[in-house]
Amino acid sequence: MQAIPGSSGPRWSVDDVAYDQIDRAAIVDQLDWFYVVTASSFVEILSDLYARNLGDYYAGDEDACAWLAHKWGPEEIQHGEALKRYVQTVWPDFDWQRGFDGFQADYTPYCQTALLGPTRTLEMAARCVVETGTASFYAMLRDASPEPVLATVAGHIRDDEIGHYKGFYRFYRDYQRRDPHSRWRVTREIWRRVVEVDSEDAFLAVKNVSVVHKPGAVFTREDFRAFRDRIRAWMRVHYPFQSAVKMLLKPLDLPGPLQRFAIPLIVGGVRRIV
Repeated sequence: MQAIPGSSGPRWSVDDVAYDQIDRAAIVDQLDWFYVVTASSFVEILSDLYARNLGDYYAGDEDACAWLAHKWGPEEIQHGEALKRYVQTVWPDFDWQRGFDGFQADYTPYCQTALLGPTRTLEMAARCVVETGTASFYAMLRDASPEPVLATVAGHIRDDEIGHYKGFYRFYRDYQRRDPHSRWRVTREIWRRVVEVDSEDAFLAVKNVSVVHKPGAVFTREDFRAFRDRIRAWMRVHYPFQSAVKMLLKPLDLPGPLQRFAIPLIVGGVRRIV
């Protein structure tokens, strides 16, 4: 069996985070930050379910299953635990467990092996898209955060997600060598995952924060769109568009001149959309 990519121990732990030094006054009254951090903790801490799902999909591939079980999954859960402790430190009156239980019940039916990519090669390409999104998201949170300890946590998570991208990309390359797919087919799968950015997990996570935070209030798709539009204001300033586009294009293995031509055009188009 080949060495597991990134199989060394974790670079950091939740106990390394200086929660006792959080500047609560800088963030406690900022409702959007409360929703973002809490919803993110729900999504991240459910990663044991995602890891089992992917493990079932890649059954028989010892390298991939070992990496998912011993590297990717545990680090993703640690991200959730770090964010959970942050929420419980800054907003101790929020019933985190109740919100998470609601999210888990709502989202579990969407997490099925049958909903993964049509081939193992294409699913690895799709995982590169997901890791591009998470790495870029946490880079944005790190740079936009009004509170230094949260910026540190987001920075740790962003760095882990870059490592996860590299792991999935290596597996993608291995599968592409064994089961080649055309650049056009890989592009279609990447695009399919890109347009799923506003997927059910994000909506259901924010919804379940709202259910606990505002008992009796109904959280609608319109509420979610309004929330998402407010977060876009952070994106315009802090989102790492250039690096995100480079990461998205990497599985396509474009010729150098074409990639250099495409990156600024795509970055400009995405900025205009945002």
